[in-house]
Amino acid sequence: MTIPENNRHQQLAQWILRLIEILRSQENATWQTLVRTVAGKRALMELDGIQLQLTASENDPLQVRVDYITESPFLHFSTTGEILRSIIAGQLTIDKAIIMGELYLRATLDDILGIHQLVIDILADSPLNPQLQELWREFDQDWISSPVTSALYSLQNQKIIYGELIQAVPRDTLLGEDME
Repeated sequence: MTIPENNRHQQLAQWILRLIEILRSQENATWQTLVRTVAGKRALMELDGIQLQLTASENDPLQVRVDYITESPFLHFSTTGEILRSIIAGQLTIDKAIIMGELYLRATLDDILGIHQLVIDILADSPLNPQLQELWREFDQDWISSPVTSALYSLQNQKIIYGELIQAVPRDTLLGEDME
C-alpha cells in the first residue's frame, strides 16, 4: 500500500516520532546518543520532496516536535526513500551515500559525528529489535513503490573476513629479521 501524496508528510512525521519512542523505550546507549545529539536543536529535513522541521527540547525528558513545511531553501538533511532503504538494509553506508551525492547533510562537525554514531547505533539495534524491524517493514511497504530488495541481516549472520591487514605485513617484519 502506497501512502496518498497528500498524507505523506503526516506518515513521515508519525514514523519519526515512533522511532524516537522506540529508542526512548530501550533506554540504552542509542537513546543516550540521540539525546546528546539532538537536544535543544532544530533540523530541516527532506525525504522524497517532503520537508519537515524537527525541533528537540533541551529539557528532560526529551520532546521532539515535527512540523510540515512547504518549502525551505536551507535544509540540514535531504535524500530519497530508496537511499534511506539501502542504508537501513546495510547495503550502503552514510559516508558512501554522501560521497555519491545521494544524501545531503549540513551540520557542524560535532553534530555530523553524533548523527553518524546515532545511525550506526540504530542499525546495530535493528536486527535484534522487533519494533524497529516493524518500522522498517512499514517504511518499505508504504513509502517506497519498488519491491524490497533485501531484508535486515543481524550482525551474527554477516560474513566477517579476518586478517586482511596482518596479511599485508611482510613476513620478515612480523617475525623480525633474526626470527627466520
